[in-house]
Amino acid sequence: MSKIECAASIFASASLHLDVVDEFIAITQSKLDGSSSDFTRDSLADLLAGLTEQRETYRTVLAAAEPIVTALAA
Repeated sequence: MSKIECAASIFASASLHLDVVDEFIAITQSKLDGSSSDFTRDSLADLLAGLTEQRETYRTVLAAAEPIVTALAA
């Protein structure tokens, strides 16, 4: 696998993972908004915090990988 293919694969994978995490965040937020149980709300808030942290990690990977993919493709 060439450097371009590798960088492009990392970028594509991180993009897909970010999309999935964003979907999980939306579902979790919806369930959190609809819950009246304090225990459930606390549990979902913890899950939401972890998902938000993952989202930021994928955004960081994407921001770092995009210029590399662009430079290697040139």
